[in-house]
Amino acid sequence: MDILAVINSLREKRTIFHSEADFQFALAWEIQLIYPNAIVRLEYPPPHDLTKYIDIIVSLDGNIYPIELKYKTKLFNAKVGGELYYLKNHGAQDIGKYDFVKDIYRLETFREHIFGYKEGYAIWLTNDPYYWNKPKSDTAGYLAFSVHQGAVKEGTMAWGESMNEGSIKGREKPIFLSGSYLIDWQDYCRVDCKNGVFKYAVINVNAVEKETSNVHRAFGY
Repeated sequence: MDILAVINSLREKRTIFHSEADFQFALAWEIQLIYPNAIVRLEYPPPHDLTKYIDIIVSLDGNIYPIELKYKTKLFNAKVGGELYYLKNHGAQDIGKYDFVKDIYRLETFREHIFGYKEGYAIWLTNDPYYWNKPKSDTAGYLAFSVHQGAVKEGTMAWGESMNEGSIKGREKPIFLSGSYLIDWQDYCRVDCKNGVFKYAVINVNAVEKETSNVHRAFGY
């Protein structure tokens, strides 16, 4: 599956999304249009942990492609393509960065448990430059989780001592990645209004060799 071709096709039809759920549905719909033979499911519970959900999972020609999405926004009010959009200011970017990196970790986990796993994609879309710009301070408590342009995410990442315990509640654990991932932000769209620049990044998590007896079959085959 060529996920970049899917995104480029979607860009021609939808430049802005009302919410992460809107983005999720639109992307899944576009995958189905481009790959009519694919089986596409939303909020799929992986067999090894039924309390978690994969945003989108695609079965195509016997291969499985899980997709994790994040859509973080700054305030945006504009009419685009005749449709009004009112986007919230999500803020808490340090937490958002942690969650972005955790998406990569989750995909690494999925490949250990899903039979037929071919490749996973963490897709991030935002109009908040705080994500793609490099931190101004080298001592920032969230530095290990920074996803700025050109950052490499690998190994063990943990919060710095300056982070407030209350602000990272529920996300205290370090994240370990077995692979190495280069962050490369690309333009998604540019709207002539405040906070009108949207960028996206796609992180590919490739399959690894594993014993099939230790993994589960998705979609019952």
